[in-house]
Amino acid sequence: MIKILQEWQTKLGISQWGVTTEKIDPKQVIYEGEKYFIGIAIDWDNLSGIIYHDIDLTEESIIHELLHIRYPRENEEWINETTTQYLHSKYKY
Repeated sequence: MIKILQEWQTKLGISQWGVTTEKIDPKQVIYEGEKYFIGIAIDWDNLSGIIYHDIDLTEESIIHELLHIRYPRENEEWINETTTQYLHSKYKY
């Protein structure tokens, strides 16, 4: 997944960011109807982020979380739509 993470950071123009992933125990999460947790903690001052997850990451989930860095003012609906567009795009970046 590190290779996919780095590839998408480059495609999204955020390769200067230090982004890591950390698998967490589901017992650490308070679920409100969700079946799993994936989320990013962003440190704007240090240009870094940690993607926390309690299931295995997919390319789709990596794109989604990185879009929160690239487009911080966009809402979740826009992020979801844009994730799908990037994932299924036939053009090269």
